[in-house]
Amino acid sequence: MEKIKLSDHGYRILQIESTAACNMECSFCPYPLKEDKVSKLSLERIKNIIDQIDAEDPEFKYITFSQYNEPLLDSRIFEIMEYAQKAKLPVHLITNGLLLNKEKNVENIFRFRPTVKISLQVLDSSKHMGARGLKLELDRYVKTIIDFCVKAKGKNLDVTVDIGSNYSTKFKKFLKNILGLSTGDPSVPNDLKTTILQFKQYMNLFYEASDEKYKENLRKLLNFQEVKKIFAQNYLYQEGFKIFENVTLKIKPFFYGRRISDFEPRDDKFSCGSEILAVLADGNVVPCCLTYDDSISLGKINNSSLKKMIVNNKFLSDLRNVNSKKHITCRKCFGEPTKRGLFFKKFLGMLPEGFYNSRIIQFIKEN
Repeated sequence: MEKIKLSDHGYRILQIESTAACNMECSFCPYPLKEDKVSKLSLERIKNIIDQIDAEDPEFKYITFSQYNEPLLDSRIFEIMEYAQKAKLPVHLITNGLLLNKEKNVENIFRFRPTVKISLQVLDSSKHMGARGLKLELDRYVKTIIDFCVKAKGKNLDVTVDIGSNYSTKFKKFLKNILGLSTGDPSVPNDLKTTILQFKQYMNLFYEASDEKYKENLRKLLNFQEVKKIFAQNYLYQEGFKIFENVTLKIKPFFYGRRISDFEPRDDKFSCGSEILAVLADGNVVPCCLTYDDSISLGKINNSSLKKMIVNNKFLSDLRNVNSKKHITCRKCFGEPTKRGLFFKKFLGMLPEGFYNSRIIQFIKEN
């Protein structure tokens, strides 16, 4: 089998949709817009893709089996996970957590020990059902996730629970609206204070379950300045709050959501630094995590190998080259909700580099 070192082409994460199905219809996710919600990649095809990845690539981060789907709906998921682990690939399980109340799932997660990321996201009970597209009450949903975290305590695997927020102040949102810039997804709060207030009603559940040495850490959530310090960091590198030694709570920015498909496309120069290559359940290989259909497909994996599809690919070359013309989907990704926003974004890019140190400009341009 011909191997490919994905990092040579800028990719460090591989996402394979083993199934197109999901058990939620989240307003912030493109899943409700998908035409195909039934496809499954064959087990043989998935194993073939795994066999093509160079596990000795030091820059490769992990493989996961989700793009816009729920991997725990796939009865084959743990067989697939085991195969990837035997191929020496780091495995992540990214889940909405709804099926973590199934004992068989919990047993298999503890058996295969993937890195687990749970997308809790919306903590506002008035928005939860509409935002997640289900009838399950928020209290029951949160309890399912906390119960899993308690069971995971002390196990040899890492668990992260993500909560959504947009990190803005009311004034900043007001200013962005005037300028036509994105203010993030409406399903989650636009400021940290509201996020923390929402979390406080569930904090006791986390607090009571937490180890004694981390209770003080959780108390910091009551101190807004402490919270601000931690979540001002880039999400990928923030420490978050430890509930147990191996279970961490993080607050994740929600800048886009499904509305990116309605963004105004950017026309000035830019390059894409996406680290994620994905294979959709219908076999289409796509160059980023924001793609849910074949609009920017590199081709179908059943017709070729990853190496043949990626090496010397003009689309990918243009994507990385700042001076090359980009596909409209990519231009929308780097665009803004309005033409006014595009103009202002372009204006910011034309300013002298030193001007970016201005607190006013930083205040406006931060997403």
